[in-house]
Amino acid sequence: MELTYYYCYSPNLYQFLREKGQRFICTGLNENTHKKFWQYARTPELDRLLDVWQAQKPTR
Repeated sequence: MELTYYYCYSPNLYQFLREKGQRFICTGLNENTHKKFWQYARTPELDRLLDVWQAQKPTR
């Protein structure tokens, strides 16, 4: 089974995932944009939480 990753660039999403008990693998800076990211292992629980986040995220 190949492990895939999810890279989160949103501090708000990071906080949401943290409150839901998700732990990131590592954090870093994008070498082109210098924007901070958090790396997560892609799991069914993470995918479920991302769906919840997307459904309740305000639209612009």
